[in-house]
Amino acid sequence: MTKEDLLKKSKVIIKRLAENYPDAKCHLEFKNPFELLVSTVLAAQCTDDRVNMTMVPLYKSKYKSTKDILKDGINNFRNNIKSINFFNNKTKSILSLSESVESKYNGRIPSSMEELTGLPGVGRKSASVILGNCFSKKDVIIVDTHLKRVSARLGLIENDNPDKIETELKEIIPAKEQFHFSMRIGEHGRLICQAKKPKCGECFLRDMCVFVNS
Repeated sequence: MTKEDLLKKSKVIIKRLAENYPDAKCHLEFKNPFELLVSTVLAAQCTDDRVNMTMVPLYKSKYKSTKDILKDGINNFRNNIKSINFFNNKTKSILSLSESVESKYNGRIPSSMEELTGLPGVGRKSASVILGNCFSKKDVIIVDTHLKRVSARLGLIENDNPDKIETELKEIIPAKEQFHFSMRIGEHGRLICQAKKPKCGECFLRDMCVFVNS
């Protein structure tokens, strides 16, 4: 498929996603950049629901900032997040992240890709989640498992590497649409284009799909 054809195809996909998921939003519950940053790191290889169940009560009662996490200490924090997958490694990441935020930014969560990815345990995907949801950045592609799967099935990407996927999509999705595209295609992956049993009969993108039409 030529670049021109991909641009035309992506334009139709963007329009249909917007019509069907106009209000798609982050499934992690948060009230500020600190909460979303911590929850995003904890959500790696864990469900958003599990992270919400564990962290929302803790944000209300105990952790209002990175300083609170450091004050509580590694053992208490580890015990509080034991229901989350890989809690030992994630505890270390969150404590290191908190130390960096306090020492480098005086407790403020930074608002640029370069600064965020400089924090321990924060990759481009996590940084894009923060930038789009908390700092109104539109030109971010969130390469999560849903975006990766649905974009491949639709024939929008050829690569498997997250950085290359981000580059591919940035070439065909307008900058002002990238964040909303990420949120909406993620929603489509959760509800319709599921990994094991995609609901192809219900899919409004079926005619655009390489997976079902190959």
